[in-house]
Amino acid sequence: MINHKTLKSLSTTTLLVVLSLSMYDLTSAAYATETANDNKEPNKTSLKTTKYEHHKLMKEGHGSHMNMDMKGMVMNENKDKIPKDCTEISEDVTIEVNAGVKYAKPFPGTVFGFNEHQWHVKPCARITVEFTNDDDIRHQWMIHGLPTYLYPKGMFHIEVNGPGKRTGTFIVPSSHFTYLVHCDIAQHTEKGMKAQLKVGNGREDLPSIPGISNPTFPNSFVQKPL
Repeated sequence: MINHKTLKSLSTTTLLVVLSLSMYDLTSAAYATETANDNKEPNKTSLKTTKYEHHKLMKEGHGSHMNMDMKGMVMNENKDKIPKDCTEISEDVTIEVNAGVKYAKPFPGTVFGFNEHQWHVKPCARITVEFTNDDDIRHQWMIHGLPTYLYPKGMFHIEVNGPGKRTGTFIVPSSHFTYLVHCDIAQHTEKGMKAQLKVGNGREDLPSIPGISNPTFPNSFVQKPL
């Protein structure tokens, strides 16, 4: 006669033993794998590849059309892709731009500035910007409103971290337009580091461009003779 209570007890005990052994085997296997990995020497080739790939990303850009290093960067550069509404490059123009606090001195109420605050080019011009930072802090030269099919978010951008120089190139479309140029650091823009680029006949002047247009909110600063 079969004792069902005894059989049930044995079955439960057997199941627990099997589970315990399985868990032990899994734990042992995991420990063995970790130990083997810990004792394994680093793959020098992999390390070299990682360093190379990191340098390549810094040089070619992190998927954002950037050429950057510790000293600065150029974003969304375009030397040869002509806008859809242009048949050819109309002219090659080089703009030399300096940025720093000393360029704000002629304009009361400002702290930062460019050596020039306005540039004129022809429609479909290829523009090379030679951007020099004269200060010990970071400055930028950024332009907005370019065609987004050529320039992600319609932007071209140069940045220099401290004293130094960066050069970048972009091509404007055929539209007669006035583009805003500024430092992307909000406080620097607010305190005078902004300008305008007029393509062709341009459009009306942008507000608050030092030496070009009146501020949006007039101030009471009076420049005293030195």
